[in-house]
Amino acid sequence: MKRNILIQLSLCTVLLLTGCEKLLEINPKQSIDSSTALTNEEGISAALISVYARLQNYTLYGRDYLALSEALSDNAIHTGNASHLTNESMNGRNAHFDNWQMSYYAINQANLVIDAVQAGSYEEKWKATILGQAYFLRALCYHDLVRVYAYDPTAIIDEYNYGGVPLMLVGVDDISKIGSLKRAPIADVYDQIYKDLDLAHSNLGMGNETAAPHRVTQAAVSALYARVALYRGDYPTVVDMADRTLIETKATFSTQATYVSDWLKEVHPESIFELKFNISENVGSDRSLRSTYTSRATYDATAFSIQAVVAVDPLFYDLYDPSDVRRELIRKGVGKSSTFWEMYKFISKNGTPNLDNVPILRLSEVYLNRAEALYYQGASYYPQALDDLNRIRTRAGLSEVSLSGNALLEEILMQRRFDLAFEGHRWFDLKRHGRDVMKGSGNVLFTDYRILARIPIREANADTELKQNYNY
Repeated sequence: MKRNILIQLSLCTVLLLTGCEKLLEINPKQSIDSSTALTNEEGISAALISVYARLQNYTLYGRDYLALSEALSDNAIHTGNASHLTNESMNGRNAHFDNWQMSYYAINQANLVIDAVQAGSYEEKWKATILGQAYFLRALCYHDLVRVYAYDPTAIIDEYNYGGVPLMLVGVDDISKIGSLKRAPIADVYDQIYKDLDLAHSNLGMGNETAAPHRVTQAAVSALYARVALYRGDYPTVVDMADRTLIETKATFSTQATYVSDWLKEVHPESIFELKFNISENVGSDRSLRSTYTSRATYDATAFSIQAVVAVDPLFYDLYDPSDVRRELIRKGVGKSSTFWEMYKFISKNGTPNLDNVPILRLSEVYLNRAEALYYQGASYYPQALDDLNRIRTRAGLSEVSLSGNALLEEILMQRRFDLAFEGHRWFDLKRHGRDVMKGSGNVLFTDYRILARIPIREANADTELKQNYNY
């Protein structure tokens, strides 16, 4: 019953920012009115699950948030085994993230859940748990949108800065409810994300920690808050939220001995928030992270499976110290990929080919976020930044370092590059620092318009207030 409501509600509340009658796609033969589906706990719970399900789409965490961040950056090269992501690897015009539509689907569904819960009369603890998750998911989607389609507050080209993304905060189940699609200022988008995260944390309460890591918890809220604050350049808040995460989370930090094996477990022990994929939710062989990254279908396979299009750049691989345990997750492929280095963080570890849970917020990122934020607060914070940095280094099997100034920052960023490789961070780390992307297929300067993604043409054409990014 819950599954049927989930499917029906998804069909009924799909918002397309495309103009005219296409704004809302409803198939009366396969859907029920959202006002009916969202009037009881079962319907609302199913609707909330559908927001999580949206994140599984290949344009979001099913593939692109991770794989495109590597393909667009200097971490990866294309193997030529298939045409998938070739243009992205070459940073071609219009070859970029394309998360607009699916993100706004998820946001609209979260809005409908929030509206329904607030309009009804429900048991307070249940109500708070639903609201907390919905606010978090909306915040996550908005941050992913604003970091793709807009500059980060820490690095802006004023001449090409056309704002953030449209803020839609009310659920839309008919065309008349669609408001202006004008892009909100970047600061306003971040203010809204902060507000949503504050509401998420206050609603959830510590009792929801048993839902970790596949449902939103207070620890997940705090970890996302730390990430968002880092992108904003709000470094004291990064530290506060990282500290809070470490108090709240039940995730366990991998050791040198368990680092590789932890990545081969269905649920990563470091996961604070991990997107779970059931067998029926397999992204498939064409678009899975497994098929994108590896030529093997499983870790022990010896035969070539399919595609394997995004490989580790040999220049990046050579940066790893030979004694670095993280290097063991990178292996030579098989068959026509035998000359390429492949990343084995996603290798059908759920027991089904092409099916992997995806860690979205991981404990190592929290330490690295805090280290960077401490560095930016000045020399008096260097010792604390070094503590976090050396925690990451020694776990990898490297010796401790004692650095200061720019050398400390560069080492933090390098360890971030090593530890979070192929998890969807590199492109965004370069972008938020205003750095050029230097790669064999052609450099992309930070001043280049390709740093930002193109807003879908139909959306930009549907509303003159929605300003397209520069040079698209």
